[in-house]
Amino acid sequence: MNLLLISGHSMFEEQEEINRMRRVSSGDEEAFRKIYDATSRKVFQYLYRLTKDRNLAEDIASATYLEVWKSAKSFRGDSKVLTWIMGIARNLAMNEFRKGRWREQELDENIVDPPEQFHICASAEVTHILGEALDRLPVIHREILDLVFLQGMNYEEISRLTDIPVNTVKTRVFYAKDKLRTMLGFMGVTKDDIA
Repeated sequence: MNLLLISGHSMFEEQEEINRMRRVSSGDEEAFRKIYDATSRKVFQYLYRLTKDRNLAEDIASATYLEVWKSAKSFRGDSKVLTWIMGIARNLAMNEFRKGRWREQELDENIVDPPEQFHICASAEVTHILGEALDRLPVIHREILDLVFLQGMNYEEISRLTDIPVNTVKTRVFYAKDKLRTMLGFMGVTKDDIA
């Protein structure tokens, strides 16, 4: 019974988000503020992980919410509000990439200062190590892992966001996880260390 309540609550929240977007399209600043408060942290984290540049991520996030305000009428409600906003953020980030404001990095296998020994005993340390490993991955792998594991999106949502087929999303996740395992290995971390 709890599962039904949780599931129903989630559906209620999604409908409330859609209703807020409709109010935003009519110029409701309070509804916009609530959407901003509910989504801005995830959007910034996604952009920062993608660009690895705090100032650029902040610039793109600001442009994203300006676009959300201006384009609210184009939201059709066939995806979650966060997915739609992340799509705007991703498009703006890719525009910056094409302009050359940030560059994709290749897999960095030459760790300058590999740790001598890992005794992972706290989840904060595990999170830090995984974050460092993710930051060393190429953007295509960093983005897909961020969307799946940090943003909690399912493959269908990622497919809509990135405009690639679901099977391609699955393939990218598979290869990204493999690259992450490789990077962790370069850092001296075994799967037993983080299990």
